Amino acid sequence: MNLLALILLLLNWMPAVVHDVESDVIIDTDAAPDDLRAICLLLAMPELRVLGITVGDGSSAPADGGAKVLSLLQTLGREDIPVGIGPRRLKDPPPWREFCTAFAWGEKNPGGEAEPPAADALLSEQLRSSAAPVMLVCLGPLSNAAEILRAEPSLKQRISRILWYNDEVDPPAGTNYELDRESADFVLNSGVSVEVLSNTGEKGVAFDEDMLRKVEGIGTPFAGAIAGTHSQPAALARVRGGHFKIWDELLPVYLRNPSAFEMEESRNNALVKISRGFDREGVLATYQEILMARHVHYTNVVFESFPADPEQFREDLRPLVREIFERHGEEEWRTIVLTNELHRHLGIYSIAGAKMGLYALQYLGAERDEARVVSFAGSMPPVSCFNDGLQVSTGATVGHGSLTVEPVETAVPEAVISCGNGTLRLRLRDGYLQQIRADIRRGIEQHGNLTPGYWAFVRALAIRYWLEWDRYEMFEIVEQDLK
Repeated sequence: MNLLALILLLLNWMPAVVHDVESDVIIDTDAAPDDLRAICLLLAMPELRVLGITVGDGSSAPADGGAKVLSLLQTLGREDIPVGIGPRRLKDPPPWREFCTAFAWGEKNPGGEAEPPAADALLSEQLRSSAAPVMLVCLGPLSNAAEILRAEPSLKQRISRILWYNDEVDPPAGTNYELDRESADFVLNSGVSVEVLSNTGEKGVAFDEDMLRKVEGIGTPFAGAIAGTHSQPAALARVRGGHFKIWDELLPVYLRNPSAFEMEESRNNALVKISRGFDREGVLATYQEILMARHVHYTNVVFESFPADPEQFREDLRPLVREIFERHGEEEWRTIVLTNELHRHLGIYSIAGAKMGLYALQYLGAERDEARVVSFAGSMPPVSCFNDGLQVSTGATVGHGSLTVEPVETAVPEAVISCGNGTLRLRLRDGYLQQIRADIRRGIEQHGNLTPGYWAFVRALAIRYWLEWDRYEMFEIVEQDLK
């Protein structure tokens, strides 16, 4: 079987697949604004099953934090997730508690419900009843984790690992450590595997106004919850002032994309690891991908694993394979590799079409083969090459009758993409289109049109665009009708 036939086989027989549940998790929070962002990301991840959320004393008082969590769950339609409230421990609350108390997480929780259970009771029940060991994702001090391990040491075997946000472990330091040193020391030496994520150092990233704008543009309920709460006047002032960093959100990003992080074993405890840096672009891309609410996912039919070893690729692409993969994610990598092989060369418009199709599926919460596409890219190269990227990324094809190319006088990289969840009309933003045209003119001036030198020039451009262009920023939503 030749390579083109193999690609067509893959495209025609890849079923739409939703993530299997890989991990049962319990989230522990002290209800700071970054906790809300992290919880939204965790709830958006189909590979996780959230068994409960416990609330400790820290940025918010436990009862107040519990009410915030309940209101968020109500906003997101996840009242099925139980919430447990830990005891008050802090004699001197942190100075930012006043702001955290005033920061609303959603509509007021309606009255009349039963009092939430104690955090330790919820932890005990869920750890004992889960079919497999449970991961604890700890966004604040480790008070509730320490409490259950002290009270019921046998439950240590029911915890697969603990993910914790904190600044340092050699020696331990940072806000979440300082809020309850005794509990943190106990957990770090309990014999449970602990992975610590940190946003310290030069590679730290901010949740700034640009990031808020990107989140607002995603349009899913999870993104909407973050955007809405952070548009409150006091919170927006902190966003604009550069106060907020991507802190607790690193935990769900790490779960989805661990290869973006440099993890190091603690000098004092082989069961404890801490991040010493991360790929900034990879973190930001994964953050946005998670908020799309559904991870468009392939299941391999022929390959045991999809090629991602740099040595398997052409010499000019080889040095950038890992960077492209980590910056844009596995699904975009796979989609554009297949697009380039089907298209028979590295094309600029075909890569743009592949990025558009994948972006649209994520925005609409659709799987491949669910979409219908109407393209306005015409049937004359180079703009019509856009259609090949749309076919590979969406699964809509001319042969299946699910992709239509409209007869147009002026071809443009624009398409209407529809599924059961709604319709998007997207176009490539003018700045990107003008860059393509200017670069192509320059290539023709230097090498002539359609010469070997021209095609080598186009290939180099396509590789650069593949690496540098972010699908979350490239496209303008002209119209949308979401259901």
